[in-house]
Amino acid sequence: MMLISTQFVLGSLFLILIFLSVVMSAYPLTSKIKHDLNDLERITLSAILGLVVFTLCAYLLSWMHLRFLMYLFPVAGLINLFKFRKEILKSKLNIVHKKLFALVFIVGVIAMVAVNAPSGWPYKDGIYFWSSHGHDGIWHLALMDQMKKSEFPFQNPELAGNKLQNYHFFSDLFMSEFSRLFYFSPLDIYFRFMPVFFAGLLGFSSFIFVKNWANKESSGIWAMIYTFFAGSFGYLLYVPTHNSLGGESIFWVSQTQSVLGNPPHAAAFIITTGFLFTLFKYLKNKNLFYFLLCILFGGAVIEFKVYAGVLLIFGLLCIGVFDLLLKKSFKLLILFFSTLSLAFAIYFPNSANSQDFLKWQPWWFIRTMVVATDRLNWLDLELRRQTYIADHNIKRVIQVELTAFLIFLFGNLGMRFVGFYSVFKQIKSNIFSDYFNLFFLIVTFTSFFIPVFFLQKGVAWNSIQFNQYFLLFFGFLAAMSAGDFISALKYPALKFIVSAIIITLAVPTQLGLLWQFYSNSALSKISYPEIEALNFLKKQNSGIVLTAPFNRYERDKYKTPPIPIYSWYDTGYVSAFSSKQTLISDEEQVNIMGYQVDDLLRERKQAFESLDSINMNNFLKKYNIDYVYLAWDQGIATDSAYLNMDPIFESENAKIFKVRK
Repeated sequence: MMLISTQFVLGSLFLILIFLSVVMSAYPLTSKIKHDLNDLERITLSAILGLVVFTLCAYLLSWMHLRFLMYLFPVAGLINLFKFRKEILKSKLNIVHKKLFALVFIVGVIAMVAVNAPSGWPYKDGIYFWSSHGHDGIWHLALMDQMKKSEFPFQNPELAGNKLQNYHFFSDLFMSEFSRLFYFSPLDIYFRFMPVFFAGLLGFSSFIFVKNWANKESSGIWAMIYTFFAGSFGYLLYVPTHNSLGGESIFWVSQTQSVLGNPPHAAAFIITTGFLFTLFKYLKNKNLFYFLLCILFGGAVIEFKVYAGVLLIFGLLCIGVFDLLLKKSFKLLILFFSTLSLAFAIYFPNSANSQDFLKWQPWWFIRTMVVATDRLNWLDLELRRQTYIADHNIKRVIQVELTAFLIFLFGNLGMRFVGFYSVFKQIKSNIFSDYFNLFFLIVTFTSFFIPVFFLQKGVAWNSIQFNQYFLLFFGFLAAMSAGDFISALKYPALKFIVSAIIITLAVPTQLGLLWQFYSNSALSKISYPEIEALNFLKKQNSGIVLTAPFNRYERDKYKTPPIPIYSWYDTGYVSAFSSKQTLISDEEQVNIMGYQVDDLLRERKQAFESLDSINMNNFLKKYNIDYVYLAWDQGIATDSAYLNMDPIFESENAKIFKVRK
């Protein structure tokens, strides 16, 4: 109980500091357009602007080795709060249906945060991690800790001696700076505090954007409902086969309500929605400040999540070309080139050979959705397709392929499919006469079709993340459709019934996700004896840590989850909890970022398996290893007495050796 109370106090303090350092530090910047914004819109836009500016400054000041100047943000926020105190205190929600708005917002934030909050928490025998948090969360924790150091360019914590490359790290930098400046635990920042801020800002930004676009408050509230709660139609398959709700990603795409497990996605969703809001405003009134905000949001988002940057820049190129051809105007092309220039300036210094990160592989996700045992497992459909191909029955092949395609499309959309009404409505009203609608449909359908035809190099299925933007965007279209449907009904009872039907059919996978999360044990843990060892290692002088190769068969020794994290998956937990770089860990993440490590992995494997101590001693010397960390039953094939290292720590679950130089 004391721990929960402490969390509440620390969480409240965190939100106060976020308000000062992010919202209020940027609040005066929006004064140029305050006449065009209501109070909620100005606060929300200030928060998004502050998020981007705070992170960009953290990046630039790290480059200039002047990071102490980041303390100016909370100072500026405090000064601005005092200066604008009367204006802030007089702020109004400017919403007619305040109770409904508050209900959707509060329940939505709690539901989104609930999937993250239990991980990274001390339990009876260690720190537990649910779902993929023991891998993805650990990577972000390791990177956040590494970024606190004074090194620039930022280094990869899981591959010693290599700078960070081909990774969108701005959300990690944002979280890292808050941990560094205000001494919050990275575990609390990542799993509990920042998710509250991200979820709240995503709800606000969705509301203000769709409300303005549809010119209807009810559509804005529906936008929050779709963003917070709408899931796939996976439950239609899960109920008869598993007797439970679930199946969130049975059609491949993770839904928007689980986005907080991926902070880069969450931050990019927010900034992308902020960009849509500012682009809509700019195209409506041609205000220069909105033009500049579009450049800032559209250019910076690429280092929060590259997929978002690709979509927004491509959309700007398309409407820029249309504007030139139809109206002989260069304004939107100038917006495109300005945004592209900022994106290049931010992204390419941290990239290496990333220009061809996609490869042509049409229908891969649809095909695997059909045959994979953990998805549809519909082998009969695939066998029929192959038979029709062999028989040259093109008509039947098209029928089978179309069936799979429609299942992929509508299965992932769930009740968002009502957004097609808005799509047809926009197309019917001469789409080329409204550049914003044209832009929105271009980025929406581009985000859908990229994974349909392309895979990502490194880890193939990463390209499916484009589809998560498709779900976000189509949720906005669905919100407009729902707003139109409900407002067209004459009787309040009928409005309630239709709303209830949409919500009832939309939310089961969200409910199933929460049930699955809280009804199952955590998957992995770091035991307290290991925490003790990692804390000891953290106190040692800086140096490179060698960890043993991951052995996937180790997990077979543990029957009941949560199992020790060293045996669960190849992760960078040693780096995350010791503040030391590992020579190499988390092979999957290293491969995603395009490092060439095959030789290193082979040498490490040989060194650990060789009975000749000379091989390990040469390996330790070659890679300038300072510490060797062995968890639980991990060991080295040769006798450690013959190795150039001395034991400096031993607990029930870990051993640490110091390499003699």
